Amino acid sequence: MPPKPSMSIKPFKPSMPSNPSLPHARYSQMEQPIECIYRSDSPIHGAPFHSHAYYEIYYFQEGECTYLIGDQLMMLQPGDLILMHGMTLHCPNPSPHVPYVRSILHFDPAYVHKLLRPEPAANLLRPFERLRNVRLALGPEEQAEIDSRYKELAMLFDARKREGGAASPIDRLDVVFLELLVLIRKWLDKPTGESRQRPQQEEHVQGVISYLEEHYKEDLTLDRIADALHLTKPYLSNLFRRVTGTTVFKYLYNRRINQAKILFRFEPFRSVSAVSREVGFGHLAHFSRLFKATVGMSPQQYRRQMSENSGEKPAEEEQNER
Repeated sequence: MPPKPSMSIKPFKPSMPSNPSLPHARYSQMEQPIECIYRSDSPIHGAPFHSHAYYEIYYFQEGECTYLIGDQLMMLQPGDLILMHGMTLHCPNPSPHVPYVRSILHFDPAYVHKLLRPEPAANLLRPFERLRNVRLALGPEEQAEIDSRYKELAMLFDARKREGGAASPIDRLDVVFLELLVLIRKWLDKPTGESRQRPQQEEHVQGVISYLEEHYKEDLTLDRIADALHLTKPYLSNLFRRVTGTTVFKYLYNRRINQAKILFRFEPFRSVSAVSREVGFGHLAHFSRLFKATVGMSPQQYRRQMSENSGEKPAEEEQNER
């Protein structure tokens, strides 16, 4: 067990941070500031693209899985640990032929700032904010360590839920959670080994993703993408779907919608039509239809929600955009 964090801990108060303009100012889409599942093997149907305001520590334990995070394609191996900045669009594509086992920790970065003073809190969150998304290939000893941490965290999380919240200003769940962040910082400081060699087909799919990331705001066709990468259209389409679990254009549209969510979150004064154009949609009706199908609410409703959270007044064009 690594030494306990040599950090000053300030008492936890249940109020929100005083500065609502901070990206971590609210517990978004989470019932608890720390949520943990251990060795889940529930199947995933389709390739569910998603993003969220909280951070994620994902530990892959068994199975075969391709993980798409932003513009990175990762062919996972058991023992891989991924640190995610949740606002990046991400999507697992596990093989349906073998059990898909993973442990996942979600946490609100605002909660770390409540538990610790600013400097140590910023130090522990820096890997998520600077690196955005990083994969660590853990060795056998590190896997045993992380497995025991997840197991304890999941038990403590379930106990906290049953009790309706933390029983004291800082409890055992908070301590183990902070120890996990310290442990990850220690692993990140170690020299990394040689990167894994990518198979040619994976390189081709990574090339498509990188191209889409660079040009997603433009008017794209499959012909243009295939020509730019010197691939045939049938090969490109079939390979992309087989590796990622989704189609080229489903990925493209999800990328655009996710960028629109980011713009609405941090610039809620922007009009829906302006955001639609900026992320690459030529027709507002197409953007609105896809946004509602993906997010579960219209872009006007989502922008209004983000505006209420930030205190910004949205652009006055609601009637024209409906």
